[in-house]
Amino acid sequence: MGMCAVYQEVKEEDLKKLLESDDFFEDIEKLEEKDGTDLCDIDKMWNALHFLLTGELYSSKDNLLDELIFGSENINEESEEVARYIPKEKVIEISKKINEINFQDCLKNFDMNIFKENNIYPDIWDYIDEKEEIMKELSEHFENLKNFYNKVAKNKNIVVVTIG
Repeated sequence: MGMCAVYQEVKEEDLKKLLESDDFFEDIEKLEEKDGTDLCDIDKMWNALHFLLTGELYSSKDNLLDELIFGSENINEESEEVARYIPKEKVIEISKKINEINFQDCLKNFDMNIFKENNIYPDIWDYIDEKEEIMKELSEHFENLKNFYNKVAKNKNIVVVTIG
């Protein structure tokens, strides 16, 4: 199974309900079923994308690339799962930032050994013969995230990030 990251477009009125919810994870799943809710699932590649984009192991406050992956504001600090959201103003900033990135440039010096040495999740860095497939998967997830953030920014909505 593992820890997977899902990004969900949420309207402001729905976020208010989620913030007041007694069972955030159940209510966010109900929103997924709602018409017009857009999702972006980058599976287990969230940590690898973060490391590739930032060169850092962990997120730091006030960095748009960190917020792109991990969100901005905590929703549920008591859970083992990450539950955060990104206000619409930040979504617009992140959308602009992600459009400035040439992901192929990020992949030019891609070294699976560095990912392994830094214990980047998921633990796939020994599969050297699959390097091209892994690079392709990272590229696809990046493009999906970019398209997702562009759509949410255009809609002037919020992004909820869950990693669990």
